[in-house]
Amino acid sequence: MAEKQKSVPFLKKYWVSQIGVFLLSQIIFITFETTGWLPNYREIDGTLFGRITESSIFIEWFTFYETPQLNLLTVFFGVFFLVPGIISALKNVFSPRHRSNNSK
Repeated sequence: MAEKQKSVPFLKKYWVSQIGVFLLSQIIFITFETTGWLPNYREIDGTLFGRITESSIFIEWFTFYETPQLNLLTVFFGVFFLVPGIISALKNVFSPRHRSNNSK
């Protein structure tokens, strides 16, 4: 008799946690913007992060929030959490193992 594969619970899947971290960070950032409560960041003028936030791509394209630090963090979280989460979710959905389990 063939053994059944143990399925991983939905909330413990890698891609759910990755996308969840990104969404949670966005909820926190939106809360920061609406309440006016922002962490006390040091001045970033003249530093690497200051030059990045003052670049034309951050001024014209990545203006999710009024605070440049939150815009930089949003792009960081998007690259390191959202993109791998979406790739992992697509791999999970389109994997041959997933298709064979659904067709039975």
